[in-house]
Amino acid sequence: MLTRIDHIGIACFDLDKTVEFYRSTYGFEVFHSEVNEEQGVREAMLKINDTGDGGASYLQLLEPTREDSTVAKWLAKNGEGVHHIAFGTADVDGDAAEIRGKGVRVLYDEPRIGSMGSRITFLHPKDCGGVLTELVTSAGTEH
Repeated sequence: MLTRIDHIGIACFDLDKTVEFYRSTYGFEVFHSEVNEEQGVREAMLKINDTGDGGASYLQLLEPTREDSTVAKWLAKNGEGVHHIAFGTADVDGDAAEIRGKGVRVLYDEPRIGSMGSRITFLHPKDCGGVLTELVTSAGTEH
């Protein structure tokens, strides 16, 4: 089912400042950056390492681009910090259906497009011990 920790999402008020912190403190470099209009965020993916299944593990830094985005609302309530954890899977559709069958609420009926062209869905944090959980099928490395 799940093959790795794909990324840890960290919400921040200032993406450039946060990227610089991770670069100067830990030596992490931006692997990919984009604006996701649908989710209302500007993001940077910092590659931590490659994994045995052809994927990788990242830190995903998220800055809201509009006040009505989910990340902006989360920041207003919680401040900067860990927003979610994402697990990699070769089959986001099948795994989401299996997890739904175990009584966990899946937030999207159909997976959406996420970072770097991946397919994603989220699991309700109230069903996951208070942790917003994302399932990710990477665009180029998984089937």
